[in-house]
Amino acid sequence: MKRSSLSMLVAVTVFAAFFGSQARLNSQDAARKPVQEQLAALKASNAELLQKQQKTLQKLDELKLQADQLRITSKRS
Repeated sequence: MKRSSLSMLVAVTVFAAFFGSQARLNSQDAARKPVQEQLAALKASNAELLQKQQKTLQKLDELKLQADQLRITSKRS
């Protein structure tokens, strides 16, 4: 296959993949939403993430406490 034929095939494939996809670019979605709505959505997602992190930290603290108690009881045996 000639080099020009290969580059043309690649170009057509990239063109078809890019323009044939149904996905929208983030900039297109962002332009449609007012800034206040975007900030509210970010705030909500951040709050949800913080709650998940807090639950994870609590579980880790519980596991550490259980591990410490297990070490203490195993030393006594």
